[in-house]
Amino acid sequence: MDPKIIGAFGLLCLCSIGSSIAASMSGGGEETPVPTAGAGAGAGAGTEDTGSSMLKCIDTRKRADMGWLSVGRVKTEAEARALCVATAEYLGRPVSKYMSLECPMADGFEVWCVDDISQADVLPDEECKGDVAEGPNDNAHCVGPYTWGDVNGGGAHRGSLYKI
Repeated sequence: MDPKIIGAFGLLCLCSIGSSIAASMSGGGEETPVPTAGAGAGAGAGTEDTGSSMLKCIDTRKRADMGWLSVGRVKTEAEARALCVATAEYLGRPVSKYMSLECPMADGFEVWCVDDISQADVLPDEECKGDVAEGPNDNAHCVGPYTWGDVNGGGAHRGSLYKI
């Protein structure tokens, strides 16, 4: 993995630790949404309200051709967004327009920072909630949970697209 990305992730970790310490000292804290299993589960569940929703579910098999940047695996939409912002700042480039959340597993979902979606076919929303169509491109090793609170975690080569 690119040392710059590793450095950006380290910076994000330091920022997260610092904000956690500050929150605990002031008596507040951020609750992490509880993962929910199954297709369509989690609607309205969880405690984190980011005010955003999935824009669409897209096929991500051409992400390399579109120049997407993989930045890690996290468990909340807020962490994913912060990781894309921190990585852009570290690399000295503009913050991406979108983030794609993919391949959910027990330890979170993959985060991709995205600008170009021109070659990404739109899929039914259910495909980013674990309910995949029959065929050769099932969810492979991406075993869910497919929703984390009210955040859709995508699937194998299925990206839940969110605005940053």
